[in-house]
Amino acid sequence: MRTWSKKRIAASVLLALAALVVLLNWTWGRLPSEPERTGRMVQVGDTQVRVLESSRVRPGAPVVLIHGLPGTAQDFEDVVPLLDDRRTIAYDRPGFGWSSGGYHRFSEQLTTLHTLLARLGAERPVLVGHSYGGTVALAYAARYPDDVRGVVLVDAAAGGQNSSAVERGQARLIQFLSWPVVQPLADLTFSQLLRTASAKQGDAAAFDPDDVDERHEQRLLATNMRHEDLDAFAGEVLESEGVVGDLNRRLPTIATPAVVIQGVDDQLVEPERGREIAARLPNARLVMVSGGHMPTYLHPTRVAAAVRELLSRAGEPVPARERARAAMR
Repeated sequence: MRTWSKKRIAASVLLALAALVVLLNWTWGRLPSEPERTGRMVQVGDTQVRVLESSRVRPGAPVVLIHGLPGTAQDFEDVVPLLDDRRTIAYDRPGFGWSSGGYHRFSEQLTTLHTLLARLGAERPVLVGHSYGGTVALAYAARYPDDVRGVVLVDAAAGGQNSSAVERGQARLIQFLSWPVVQPLADLTFSQLLRTASAKQGDAAAFDPDDVDERHEQRLLATNMRHEDLDAFAGEVLESEGVVGDLNRRLPTIATPAVVIQGVDDQLVEPERGREIAARLPNARLVMVSGGHMPTYLHPTRVAAAVRELLSRAGEPVPARERARAAMR
């Protein structure tokens, strides 16, 4: 009788815990509604790409902003206003935000970007890539060297950076939870809770030791925790080791002028990776900044200054007001 009583108690406890998880799934863990889309959609082959673009009539080379893994075009919301005399083009990489969802292979990402820029008439831009977006920018410069004026690499995932076993395991779990039979049940019981906790933990690590930017966290929860974005995230994580390994071998051959910005306290991309990239690229300068993985929020003026440095190297004059801004920094 005592054994039967203990089993009943254990079952009751498990049921109570399960009920608590479901309750938290629909309260604290409930994901926010998807925000209203901004920008415009551009059809590139079979892929729709969401673009946030400033005026197309501004003179000089355009600046193309490439977000990381995951992310959206709005991840550069503090950088774009500092380039208000330039044509800026930020886009949701295929798989993320409002661009066509699901996993898109890395080589396809490069082809899509090349076609998109041709479609937009954006000739020889400066590319700004954050995190895995820096990987995209570097690989694009390697594939299309004559089409790039310069690259700004912000805590770029290269220079020997590999995904960890934990990250690959997380990617496999995401893929499992996306199975048609599993997904509805998981969403109903615990998936929202898991995604919310994971997103908050990830953003805390990205911004550490500084406070998380609430705008970024809200967008991460509302947009990047959708299943299509998560499918793209998982696919890219599992592909990234091969992509980064191949790119690392090619670093000495990428002669495009570059500025490498690296946070000294970055927990997601080891600071040594930034130093390695800058040392092995033939025409790069390293800028170490305080804080973690998010200089686009913590040091937007440094990112904008790097863009202007590359434009100046290419022979474009720096406006007087920008020289004054630089003198004040």
